[in-house]
Amino acid sequence: CGGSLISRRHVVTAGHCVARAQPRHVRVTLGDYVINSAAEPLPAYTFGVRTIKVHPLFKFTPQADRFDVAVLTLDRNVHYMPHIAPICLPERGSDFLGQYGWAAGWGALSPGSRLRPRTLQAVDVPVLDNRVCERWHRANGINVVIYPEMLCAGYRGGGKDSCQGDSGGPLMLERAGRWYLIGVVSAGYSCASRGQPGIYHRVAHTVDWISHATTLS
Repeated sequence: CGGSLISRRHVVTAGHCVARAQPRHVRVTLGDYVINSAAEPLPAYTFGVRTIKVHPLFKFTPQADRFDVAVLTLDRNVHYMPHIAPICLPERGSDFLGQYGWAAGWGALSPGSRLRPRTLQAVDVPVLDNRVCERWHRANGINVVIYPEMLCAGYRGGGKDSCQGDSGGPLMLERAGRWYLIGVVSAGYSCASRGQPGIYHRVAHTVDWISHATTLS
């Protein structure tokens, strides 16, 4: 799973990535670019996890999981560097409709593939209206409800998407030189397929809870 650094001690990820995990079994690596390689352009650092806070309304479901977000508290402070910096949280209620965000991760390059890229991948995808997202899925015989705490991003024709292994990673948007975490990779029915855009947790819906979770620890 992926995650996003939001402070010197906190990382946001997907609830389904950590809901059944014990903190002592979770590790967070920051600053990685090439997976499992000593030939990193810049150093990566690994942290232990002190606490895992999963959203109280998180629920595993046969469709996209509800309130699929969690906050990890790291075991020590992060020293910011040019390649390790926190991302901003959006204002509550922002919808970003029609704007292009970037999804990033080391997930599969095709659906069902066990092969994973070694270097960090990123794609740009437009944020969709939730009802449009439901309609596109229905046209493919998939009845999925996109709840208010969810966000869809992708193209009618497919071609660019997040995939297995990207879960918990960011959907990011740049505004006036600042990057905002607008989504957390959550679910999808295949990857980059026509009419099946990616489903993300909508950070602007739970930003108050996320901020509160970081002040408690």
